[in-house]
Amino acid sequence: MTAARRVQLIALAGIAAILLAFAVDQPIARAMARLSPPVLDIANFITQFGQGGVTLYPTAIIVLGALAAKYFFPELRDRLDGITRKAAAVFITVAVAGLADDLLKIIFGRARPKPWLAGDDSGFGFFRYGAKFASFPSGHTTTSVAAALALSALFPRWRPAFLMAALSIAISRIVLDAHYVSDVIAGALLGGFVAFPVLNRLRKAGWLPPEKPQDSSVFGVLDSGAKKTGGKRN
Repeated sequence: MTAARRVQLIALAGIAAILLAFAVDQPIARAMARLSPPVLDIANFITQFGQGGVTLYPTAIIVLGALAAKYFFPELRDRLDGITRKAAAVFITVAVAGLADDLLKIIFGRARPKPWLAGDDSGFGFFRYGAKFASFPSGHTTTSVAAALALSALFPRWRPAFLMAALSIAISRIVLDAHYVSDVIAGALLGGFVAFPVLNRLRKAGWLPPEKPQDSSVFGVLDSGAKKTGGKRN
């Protein structure tokens, strides 16, 4: 199966998942509203890490600091070039994903679950601007997935941890009734569809290390065709 065909199938599956999620959006939102305060406190703590600034601010500081260091210490230029490009790659990936999410929020103008639960506005309003109408897609999920994929490109052994963190943040948005389930699914798809081509382009430009097969020890399985002991991995 070609890469283009895989992308098409993933897109179709994602659209189907969003459409199916619409059927459970409101029942789940209503159920989340009945959760106990301790659960909400945990979700509130987790969700803070989904803000774009959690990734953008540190990477921006690293880039600016490295550029300043290269200016004052030219002898370190070669050593700092790699750090600058890697931090910039993460920044660019998350920033582009965040901008795409902001644009789609305005286009769709979907009211968040809390106004609907309060008997106020609900549904899509298209081209409405404001936090109240910024439900679709989930920005925290979009930037978290994009950040997880960007960081995974730099630290592939930590990929499961990065993706689990993004999943936890996505779930926290549902628990807090900040987003519907379909908003979160759409955010995850958007984060992936933005991150993959951006990272691929940056990798070709030499800003990221070349992609390597995953170490089997990360997932606890051996690559297909490899022997359990002493075998060579494909």
